[in-house]
Amino acid sequence: NRVILIHKPTQLRVECQDTRSLQQNRKIARKRLTEKLDEYINGSQSKLQKKHNKLANKRQRSKTKNRARQRKKQEEKLKKKEQQQPQDDDDEFSTMLS
Repeated sequence: NRVILIHKPTQLRVECQDTRSLQQNRKIARKRLTEKLDEYINGSQSKLQKKHNKLANKRQRSKTKNRARQRKKQEEKLKKKEQQQPQDDDDEFSTMLS
């Protein structure tokens, strides 16, 4: 029960054989054809392209947040080391005096 839909003005072709049902395959094929037409006509302004851009922006924001968190952790570690280091130096000095 394979379905082939062709949009005559643009010659876009969609085939569907996902299910055993002819009606379901037609429905799925129509949906795919509308998505393909949207992509063909609107290009970068199509629904699918906007969705991809939105996901890419979301990933980029999360990456920058993660980088900022990592930098902050590293700075905190360095501060702790710097605070501990002078105490260690004082201990060494006091043992030398004894």
